Amino acid sequence: MKKVVLAAALALVGLAVNAQEGFFGKVGLSNVTAKVDFLGASVSDSEMGFFAGVGYNFEVSDEFEVEPSVLFSFVQDLNSLYIPIMAKYKVADAFSIQAGPQINYLLEDVPQGEFGLDLAFGVGYNFTEQFFADARYAFEVSRDIEGFSLNTLQIGVGYRF
Repeated sequence: MKKVVLAAALALVGLAVNAQEGFFGKVGLSNVTAKVDFLGASVSDSEMGFFAGVGYNFEVSDEFEVEPSVLFSFVQDLNSLYIPIMAKYKVADAFSIQAGPQINYLLEDVPQGEFGLDLAFGVGYNFTEQFFADARYAFEVSRDIEGFSLNTLQIGVGYRF
């Protein structure tokens, strides 16, 4: 199953490389909080790391964009692949808000619970037409193992080609 997800991610990267108009790359800090609920008790732990990835901006109108991307997050024992599909609304020339679903897939060797579905939201700022920054928080709404969830905060910078 991990090979299928990795192949799909690489295919999306390949499509983005061939379609240069809205292609971008970005890197940044990633903070992942793992929460486990067991026998009425809840334990959580946060780890800091970094992420890197690529994506593509589809401009629907002057104010609205759809942005699928593939991000690899390297955070200690929680290395993950994220596939967000964000809807972005331009509030001002340089400022946007964003929200959308995100699939997360643990790249660690775990017996169960590799896949999760997140709801992500955030903000973005364009310094120039090429350089931008954004911050996004994703909270998990579903995972294929009960009582375990991952929430993620990502703050990054990017470059549009």
